[in-house]
Amino acid sequence: MDELISVIVPVYNAAAYIERCVKSIQNQTYTHFELILVNDGSTDNSLEICKTLASQDERIVVLDRPNGGASAARNTGLAHMRGQYIVFADSDDYVSPSYLENLHRAAEQGDYDIVQCNLESTFDMDKRLEKVLYRQTDVKEVTKKQALNERKYKVSVWGKIYCSHIFKDFLFQEGIIYEDDASYYIFVDRAHRLAVLDETLYYYYMSENSVMRNDKKDKSTAFIGIYEDRIRYFRERNNQELLDGSYDRFCLVLMLSLSASYAHGNNCGDRKQLWTLYKKYYHSTMQAKTIGLKDKLMFTCFRIAPHLVGRIIG
Repeated sequence: MDELISVIVPVYNAAAYIERCVKSIQNQTYTHFELILVNDGSTDNSLEICKTLASQDERIVVLDRPNGGASAARNTGLAHMRGQYIVFADSDDYVSPSYLENLHRAAEQGDYDIVQCNLESTFDMDKRLEKVLYRQTDVKEVTKKQALNERKYKVSVWGKIYCSHIFKDFLFQEGIIYEDDASYYIFVDRAHRLAVLDETLYYYYMSENSVMRNDKKDKSTAFIGIYEDRIRYFRERNNQELLDGSYDRFCLVLMLSLSASYAHGNNCGDRKQLWTLYKKYYHSTMQAKTIGLKDKLMFTCFRIAPHLVGRIIG
């Protein structure tokens, strides 16, 4: 018997999209899966659609919970999953018929704990999906340094297959913005081996339903706690290489945020806090042995002439 794959889909006010998402998963060439639809307090008829779909396919499980956000819905799904592998999808996206099969084959053949596929952003509501021929040559192993420091791995939780042990004693952080940023480095660190599958299997639909696009919360400094948690995480594990990469990434994000502020007048009230953090982590970045000269030179130029460099970058 093929290994069971648990597919977890948070659902919030997705009545216009959820059936298309579910159908794309039902049409998988890999058929031994459970599809866990977690209704996250939808105020439209998403729950009714999910229940109707589940009544027609015993592989579909519908869970209903009060609204708590995507992380809370994913945590509910994880509490009920039974698979040896876990895959995520968002309710307004859809996937190739080969999504599960090709990711699973790559993971199994290379003994990888996480495999990431390519994604395509689309406005097409009715894109014709065809099976993608699996090729072993499309699988490329990546190191943790490449995944995090060189950004070979996308932050998004979807578009990947995970061995279930990655989520042992793990919960997504609830009630925060950028929840995927707060978790993906932990997944990479927990994995023994990682790979990228150079095949487009996931379609990110550019819908008005996008949580990030419609979120009215202030996101200007929401990343700060996430990056400081990441730095603390690798410091506690005495992983200098990934700690250096975290310094580098944090300085880059701080520089870009300040540059946008100088160039466009955004978030003026946050400049003092961002600049204080930049100076603090600039010194750690300069001392890091694994950060390249190009990045150090860029950060130094910004340190000396932030308004000039910021307006150029912004």
